[in-house]
Amino acid sequence: MNSLLNFVLLITFVAVAETGNFTVASQHLNSTQSTLSQQIQRLEALVGQPLFIRGHRILALTETGEVLLSYAKKILALNDTFFMKMTGNAIIQTIRLGFPEDLASGQVTPTLAVFMQDNPNIRLEVTSGLSRQLHQRYQHGELDLIIVKQRKGEFKSHYHWPEPLCWLTTNRREHLNTDSVPLIVFPENGLYRNDMFKLLDIEQRPWHITYTCSSLAGIQSAITDGLGVSLLPVRAKLPQHRILTEEDGFPTAQEMEIAMHFHTGSDTLNALAQQLARQLGRL
Repeated sequence: MNSLLNFVLLITFVAVAETGNFTVASQHLNSTQSTLSQQIQRLEALVGQPLFIRGHRILALTETGEVLLSYAKKILALNDTFFMKMTGNAIIQTIRLGFPEDLASGQVTPTLAVFMQDNPNIRLEVTSGLSRQLHQRYQHGELDLIIVKQRKGEFKSHYHWPEPLCWLTTNRREHLNTDSVPLIVFPENGLYRNDMFKLLDIEQRPWHITYTCSSLAGIQSAITDGLGVSLLPVRAKLPQHRILTEEDGFPTAQEMEIAMHFHTGSDTLNALAQQLARQLGRL
């Protein structure tokens, strides 16, 4: 008689396989690393073959592990579908998303709202923040899908769109102080910050920082009030802003890109990624 697969062991196996890390998987399952390690050992004993290649920083699946992962997802999905039909209660799946502030606050939220209406059994957890921080969390398995700003081709992505930049100042004043350019910047490691410094240094234009803010809205407000100039995406320009050009002594900045990264394998996540891509393609 064939052995019966344990659902708890399968859930643990899928979590470890998708994150490639016992620490992150234990956080997702509210368990301990030692418990998960013991459960994987039990599953390997049941299957009769190793499921992971040990010795790497990120766990890799063996050939048997890859086969089991495919079946495990189908088995767990069928189990969820059965209980949804029998009880009418939604089995909640959580998808963790990460967006920069300007995208999280209006650009993609309509798509997320439609997706939630069409998928009442899916829970979305949205985090906004600086692109570099979001990408680090994605690499650590803490986020399932991110849309971030990056230099063109910096990281391979599933979808990407051009993000032209421009220098912005308030339209309330005609002239800037030419002695030293007052800069409004994001904090350390924020995008565009070092680009501003380098571009002005190349032009041998003195500069100084007048305002630092982690919020795009805060940066835009400081520009409007005349605290200084900043380098931002063209679509971040407000009616109260004026674009500065090479004639004003501000060199053209290299174009950035908006990039979408997500962990493939989940049909639900793939569908959401496609919907978000269609929305961003219209911007």
